[in-house]
Amino acid sequence: MKDESARLVPNTLGVRCVAEQLRVARSEEDLAEQLTDADRRGLPVTLVGGGSNFVLRPRLPGLALLLRLRGMTFERLGRRTWRVTASAGETWHDLVRATLGRGIPGLENLALIPGTVGAAPVQNIGAYGRELGEVLETVTVFDRCRGAFRTLPANECGLRYRASRFRGGDDERFAIVRLTLLLGDAPLRCDYPDVRRELGRMGIAPAAADAVRVAEAVVRVRRRKLPDPGRIGNVGSFFKNPLVTPKQLDNIRARLDVDAYPAPDAPGHCKVPAARLIDAAGWKGVRQGAMQVWPRQPLVLVNRGGATGNDALALAAAIQGDVHGKYGVALELEPTVAGV
Repeated sequence: MKDESARLVPNTLGVRCVAEQLRVARSEEDLAEQLTDADRRGLPVTLVGGGSNFVLRPRLPGLALLLRLRGMTFERLGRRTWRVTASAGETWHDLVRATLGRGIPGLENLALIPGTVGAAPVQNIGAYGRELGEVLETVTVFDRCRGAFRTLPANECGLRYRASRFRGGDDERFAIVRLTLLLGDAPLRCDYPDVRRELGRMGIAPAAADAVRVAEAVVRVRRRKLPDPGRIGNVGSFFKNPLVTPKQLDNIRARLDVDAYPAPDAPGHCKVPAARLIDAAGWKGVRQGAMQVWPRQPLVLVNRGGATGNDALALAAAIQGDVHGKYGVALELEPTVAGV
């Protein structure tokens, strides 16, 4: 039992998962050495940052490698533009705070997103009207096929809605070690309804807002709607907003009122809020064993204590089946599933 405790994989869902081997990488060189060794031995590798976007089953074969690479640099390029570099093991929200503390706007809408910097491009994180891809310059990776470090420009990262080349075909090839962002000159974006309303509660007109106030509004909205993973186990949004055709949208709207948003990455489709479909299907607040649909935001599934990753997946599957049966829409999982 003592040996198993030393191999528990950290994750914000709060489920128990024991890795066959668990190690820590604290530098880029250390990461390269450990990956090269694992590949030589034929071990499967799972890279773990903050564990905030994983659903882990009870056992994780091979090597779980915790990324603890640290460091940030800030290079001024012009009167309003900055190049910011951050290592993969830095906490994402710490990076947001560090940029805003230096008067550098651009990440304010992405405040309080859980997880590490290295996980950010994997899903092309986005919130309240902005995505990482809008400000990403490069991603430096260790290429396990070549056994060397490479720097990929953003346009080679396959970024799209909650997806990238790092999640799918190349997820086992590349280990992200650091990002560079170009910040400072993107227009302030505070027209997202939740942000606009929260600014109003703060007594601030959108035209008078600055990046710090927008970040404050985003943090307030997130804290009110979403559970703190440090207190209640969760991985944030469990489902992606589905892409639907005009015909599917008409079929949905014949049953309920639902908003639709453009989907630039998917011509001929639009996005509809998964939360609206789950809520309308009657799942908000529903509990199944130790797992529950969060009463304030049905996109979030929470561990009320003692749940396993399989329990979380069972609840998700029940929701997917019901939503598909009622509205003809297939909900995709947002977190990565790992282990056996």
